[in-house]
Order: sequence, then C-alpha cells, then structure tokens
Amino acid sequence: MNDNEMITIYLDSPLLLNQEITITFTHTYVNVPIYYYAGTDQQVDYSLNPFPVLPYKTEKQVRSIFRMPETAEVTVYDQVGDTGALIADFIVSYDISESFELEYLDPWLENLQNDEKEITITFLDNEMTKMQIDSVEREIFISAWGIIRITEKILIENIGLLPIPSFTFNIPKISKNLRTYDEIGDLEISDLSQKLFYPKLYSFTINLVGNRARLAPGSKFEFFIEYELSFEDYASLNWFEQSVEIDLFTTSHEFYVLQENTNLVIGGCNSIKSISVNPDAVINSRGSTTLTYYSTNRSPFETFLIQFTFSVDVFNLLLRPLIIMIIIALLSSLYVVFLKMRKGKEEREEIGAKFIPFNEIREFCSLYEEKNALTLEIRRAEGQAKRKKMAKKTYKNVLTKNSAKIDQIKQEIIPFKQTLVDTNETFENIVKKLDVLDAERISVNDSLNLLETRYKRGRLPSKAAYQKLSDDFVKRRKKIDRTIDKLIQQLRSYLL
Repeated sequence: MNDNEMITIYLDSPLLLNQEITITFTHTYVNVPIYYYAGTDQQVDYSLNPFPVLPYKTEKQVRSIFRMPETAEVTVYDQVGDTGALIADFIVSYDISESFELEYLDPWLENLQNDEKEITITFLDNEMTKMQIDSVEREIFISAWGIIRITEKILIENIGLLPIPSFTFNIPKISKNLRTYDEIGDLEISDLSQKLFYPKLYSFTINLVGNRARLAPGSKFEFFIEYELSFEDYASLNWFEQSVEIDLFTTSHEFYVLQENTNLVIGGCNSIKSISVNPDAVINSRGSTTLTYYSTNRSPFETFLIQFTFSVDVFNLLLRPLIIMIIIALLSSLYVVFLKMRKGKEEREEIGAKFIPFNEIREFCSLYEEKNALTLEIRRAEGQAKRKKMAKKTYKNVLTKNSAKIDQIKQEIIPFKQTLVDTNETFENIVKKLDVLDAERISVNDSLNLLETRYKRGRLPSKAAYQKLSDDFVKRRKKIDRTIDKLIQQLRSYLL
C-alpha cells in the first residue's frame, strides 16, 4: 500500500478474546541518513515514520524512541501533534500516552497530518560518519579433531565526510587467540570488553591512529581478523557422525555489507547427511568438504544460522597421524644409523690408539701444569704485595724468576704442542682451545691492571664501580683457570 509492504503473520493457534500476544519486528532501513556539512560541522538528517504503520487502530502504550549515535547531539526534530521530546542529547521520544492531542493512532496513521506521517531529526556528529563494508571473504574451518578457526578478509570503505580513526567489531564471548592484521603486520586493537545488552559478545576496537593512519573519506582499508571458537559449544557427537549448529556471520558489526562470501570448510568429512540451508557451491577435495554461501546487501542485524550433520572420514583422520608416525620412525632410524656410525668411528679410533703420542702428551701436560703453577704463584705474590704482606723487593724477585721460567717453558713446550696438533683433530682442537684461553687470561690480567690504574688516577666514577668491575674480571679469570684444568685433565685421560 503506497510505499509500504504488507506482511501476514500466521499464528500457531487463534488469538482468543482478551488474549494478548507479543510480536517483535526487527527491520533495517538503507540509505536513510543524509550527511552534509553545515559550516565546519557534519550534520545528519534522519527521516522516517514516527510510529509503526499498522492496519489496526493503536492505542494505550504507543511510544517511539529514536536513538542516535552516542557521539551525536540532536539539534532539530519535528513534532507530531504535541509529542516529541529530547530525553538525552542523542535520544528523541514520541509517546502517545503523554499526549493531550493524540489518544490513539488510526490504521495507516490516518489521523495524523500529512506532514506528520514522516518526521526529520537533525543531529550534529563530528566523530562518526557513514561507512560500509565492500566485501567480506570468510573461512570457517571445522575439524573433527575439535577445532573451529575463523579467518576473515574485510574491505571497509569510508563513504562519509570525516576521517575515521577507529572502528569496532564484535566476536563471540567464547572466542580465543584473536589476531587482527593487514599486509604490513599486526594492527593495534583495544582489550576485549563485553558488549552492552549483548552478554554473549565481546567487542574490540581497531585503532588506526597508533600504527597506521586515519581512514580518509573515499578511502578503503583491507585487513584480516582471525580467532578460534570452542568446538564443544557448537557441535554434538554421535559415534562417527557430528552435528554442528553455527551462525555463519560469526563476526558482527554496525556496517552495511555489499558482498559477503563464506566458505565453510569441514575437515575429515566423508559426506553431508543433512543440512538446513543448501549451499551455493560444494567442493570436495583432499578429505575435506567446502560449502560456499554468497550473500549481498546484508544489514548488521542479519544472522545466518545453519545446522548440518556430517559423517567422519576415519581413514583421512587417521592418515595424517599415521604419516607423522612414519616420519618420526624414519627420523629415529636415521638417528640409530648415525649412532652406529659414530660408534664404529670411535672403535676405529680405539684401534688406532697405539699411535697416540703418550710421551708427548705427558710432557705437554707436565709443562703446562708447571706454567700454570708459576702463574698462580705470581698472582698470589701480587696479591700479598698489594696487601703489604710481602715486600716489594721480594715480589719483584718472584715475578722476575717465574716470568723467566714461564718463557723457558713456552719454548720447551713448542715441539710437544706441534706433535699433538699433527696427531689428530681431537688433540689439535684441545691445543687451540688452550691457546685461546691463554690469550683470554692475558687479556683479563691487562684489563685488571688498567682498571686499577684508572681507579688510582681517579678516572672511575666510584669505588663501588671499581669493585664491581674488578670482581667481574676476577670471576672471569677463575672460570678460565677451571676450563684450562679441564682440558689438561682431558689430555691426561688418554694416558690411562
């Protein structure tokens, strides 16, 4: 009738005299608000019927509440008779029960003036503007092993007048492992918070200002949302059959969607036994079944609840762990072969033990231990001299005597060292490690002497700093001494 569409509601049983029934309608209007600039402010005009258009006389409790965005401020709103009141900065109410002129509404609002059958509310909003989602590519992966993974590629567009710094999405409260990202990397999002009036939803806000840029008017932004759902909350098991009931529009928001494609991938599926809504396409490949659903021009309030039952492909489910077991067994076999080869090599080395230069090892170890003992004696004498427990002349004699002896040992040890290097790779590595450790020990001693000199000259910030650095160098030197002793003992073990 006129610009209205009539719907017929069939009741399960007739409505008896004086009997009441509550019916809830949810409907969405597209392209109703008009956005424009008024000076430097964004103004929005919202035009719609003030009351529901019904084919019956309406009386008693009739109230219409128009709620604008919380960031809005209503500046102008039309009156319907003597009704129309601003109950908040962003809420306008039309209540027949408070009217002195209107006691009821005739069918098709015939008792209203022509200019009252449609009202206009104007509000100011400099924070939110018109946006839409151009496309959504969603994959819902359901595995018989108990996994539901959601991956969505979303292309959102700013078709309003203001740059957008952030926008909000809602996901089921039982979601976990949420991740949002684009081609560059992860996006900055707020903490999950329970959505007001929707206890089963969590909301989060994607902030573009932090590590991206505001979405300018006429611009588009593509990003991804990933999360997982608890399989037990959506599925029921019956031996080798599983029944799943799920809303394909798992992620909710406040945007109008032009095109939305959902691929429902069922892993380990042998066949679909029953389904409440037939898909637009079906693909069977590699032990999985993909059901594809296409939708266009979707409003934020729409849902797409489907229920299906599928039989589990036990062979494919067991094939993957079987392959993993084979790989593990193969790696274990290779490891056993490696151990046997290594053992054979060690046996061959034992057979060749008669070629080990025992005398050279014995002389090398004795000379090295003697050099270490002389070095430690110099270190003890130096400490006693610093504590004034030894005369400086005595310390100098010890230093001169031991240094000369150390230089002599360095010359005597050269032929034995060369013999060990030429014998095999094991001895060569030990000798090289000893040379490196000797160099490190000399470096640490030089560092200690330099640190002490700087401290005496007042070039260090504090005594505590000097003590801390000195202790660190001493610990490092002790560690070097212990490592040298271990290597010498390793060499001596070949003499047993």
